[in-house]
Amino acid sequence: SDQSLKEFEGATLRYYFAVRSLGWVEMSEEDMAPGKSSVAVNNCIRQLSYHKHNLHDTAGIWGEGKDMLMVLQNDTMNLIDPLGQTLLHSQPIASIRVWGVGRDNGRSVDFAYVARDNLTQVLKCHVFRCDSPAKNIATSLHEMCSRIMTERKLSKPFLSRYNYDQCKPMEIPAQEFPVPKNENFQRFLVYYLGNVPVSKPVGVDTINDALVAAMNSTRKQDWTPVSVNVAPATLTILTRETEEVLSECRVRFLSFMGVGKDVHTFAFIMAEGPGDFICHMFWCEPNAASLSEAVQAACMLRYQKCLDARPPSLGSCLPSPPADSVARRVRIGVQSLLGSFKQYRSGSQSP
Repeated sequence: SDQSLKEFEGATLRYYFAVRSLGWVEMSEEDMAPGKSSVAVNNCIRQLSYHKHNLHDTAGIWGEGKDMLMVLQNDTMNLIDPLGQTLLHSQPIASIRVWGVGRDNGRSVDFAYVARDNLTQVLKCHVFRCDSPAKNIATSLHEMCSRIMTERKLSKPFLSRYNYDQCKPMEIPAQEFPVPKNENFQRFLVYYLGNVPVSKPVGVDTINDALVAAMNSTRKQDWTPVSVNVAPATLTILTRETEEVLSECRVRFLSFMGVGKDVHTFAFIMAEGPGDFICHMFWCEPNAASLSEAVQAACMLRYQKCLDARPPSLGSCLPSPPADSVARRVRIGVQSLLGSFKQYRSGSQSP
């Protein structure tokens, strides 16, 4: 019947996931800044996953940790009691600021999203333990966001013929939609010598001076065993023991990198802001070649994407950044970096 067909069509827009609420953690607007949000969400997942029996606020647990269904339907995420079919919570997908999947070992079944509480207007990161891989929820959310955006674009010409105030469609800001990060990455087990502020964003001498100072002021037992995850857009430094995220660096802000005078040492410089540059330093075994090549590849890929994204018609008319701008320094650093690697490959292999 027509009614059965309508029900079937409606069902194709629903996704069901068996989950348990682990609670929520209050977050600040600063945590949502680009480059910080994924670290903040992962820290929330780690905090509630490891301390799920000692949550600070049981009011933040829908159903007190009972099994429940997360239902993604049209433009809404609903949490439902599977026994009584009671609606526990309803969250408009457009109001979700960011979502994420646990990155630590054994945390791939943990899912989290950040949204503002309707009553208190507090930003909360809600964490769930899933019966299936949490990336399935992230993928479904991404698919639904794409569908909503497509429908929004298609409906614009139609809505313009009517009184916008009367129909009052839900406003969906495109820039607010989070994109799940499922990037492949290479992992390197190294020692972290720490990070120090440096005066310049580029320069072999800048890196060597920082490395020499770190080596002279520390002992090997003081170094932190870490894993460095190198992805196309991000370099993440995590402790090996607890996998705590020490730093997450966006490749786009990497201004210089290089192997030190000792072939075991490696460092890169991040542009944190105007006149603010941080040098991260590492000790690698048996040498720093593999890590440096992986970071080099990520830089080259990022640089190529920037070139591909620039419209050909703007190639000759784009204004140059100010002489003292961070953007210009980072660009020069990347260009000199790529040039140095070309010389390295065509010339001597010694550091």
